[in-house]
Amino acid sequence: MNSNERAINFVNRSLKEGDYGYVLRKYVYSDEWDEHLLKNMEGIVFEPSGGFDYTRCFSYMFMEDIKLKNSFFSDKSTKEIMERGYIEYIGLKISAISPFFTIRKAQYQNPKEGITFDIVDLTEFKNKKLEKKYTELIEVLTEQKLILVDREELKKIPLDIPLENYEPEEVNYLSYLFE
Repeated sequence: MNSNERAINFVNRSLKEGDYGYVLRKYVYSDEWDEHLLKNMEGIVFEPSGGFDYTRCFSYMFMEDIKLKNSFFSDKSTKEIMERGYIEYIGLKISAISPFFTIRKAQYQNPKEGITFDIVDLTEFKNKKLEKKYTELIEVLTEQKLILVDREELKKIPLDIPLENYEPEEVNYLSYLFE
């Protein structure tokens, strides 16, 4: 059985048994993975994001350090990045309810329309430090017995499972494990 099939089976079992929100907020430390992830960070900025109020995962961003004068999620930093044109980042999500993780190479870039950044998936980083960190993160998490799954493959919708309080198009295997 491949890793994506294992993830799908886990979600199917879990959907039948219940939610984990309270347990995660009450008993899981949000910095649980920091000691494994925050090595070799020269030239890379780390941003934890989210909490267990809205997600079932540890969610992290590793960005190239372009020496922003303002904190990343501020309006002023948005202007700084827009002046540059883009900022590359690694998006990492580690499921808090299962042994799976997903990782992506992406870039925030100037919007074609509107005022928020467009997010574009990348096959390779321009920034070699991020490229090296990406490989290192996969190796470290695999050594910790976590299983890398494909985000696109897990966008399938669970079948024959009643999902209360959800719109069917919002629920898929990926969202169950990581959102």
